[in-house]
Amino acid sequence: MTPRAKRLVGWGLAAAVLGSVLGLAIAAYVAPWDATEKSVSIGGEFTLVDQDGRTVTKRDFDAKALALFAGFTYCPDVCPTTLLRLASFMDQLGADAGKIQVVLFSVDPERDTPAVLKSYIASFDKRFSAVTGTPEQVKAFAKAYRIFYAKVPREGGDYTMNHSAGVFLFEKGGAFQGTLDLHEADDVAVAKLKMLAE
Repeated sequence: MTPRAKRLVGWGLAAAVLGSVLGLAIAAYVAPWDATEKSVSIGGEFTLVDQDGRTVTKRDFDAKALALFAGFTYCPDVCPTTLLRLASFMDQLGADAGKIQVVLFSVDPERDTPAVLKSYIASFDKRFSAVTGTPEQVKAFAKAYRIFYAKVPREGGDYTMNHSAGVFLFEKGGAFQGTLDLHEADDVAVAKLKMLAE
């Protein structure tokens, strides 16, 4: 093979690789949902209590798309950061924000009473809701929605909670759609929420 032919082959291979990379990047931007995520079975019936002390079930949230985040009011960093970002995303959605319900699921029923949750969640966005329940109800919900949480003892009899940190997204009617990752760029997260609101 002549030097010129070798160069042409090399450039051709480089172009093919570049095209593949760009294609994947474009596909990821245009269709941010992971097909593997959507195929996972997450969700189910539940009975919990909201921040106003009312008993709520899955049916109460089926009328809108749902952005579900697990956390607790004593959370020092991840929870407030995530809720602040979600509030910002909702503002960026404009009218579409009315099609999505953001819900904080408390994994700390011992301390997070409805009254505590009401004050806490309103400090981020008055459009947000929060739910909790008995330890048994919280455990059942976490199992159905694939949420990890664990109580971690501290010195002096205090404790904190470890928990899943992503935001679970469900379309209207309750079908699992995907997740928001804490490390995603804001424009990617907002694009996912816009698709969810459609």
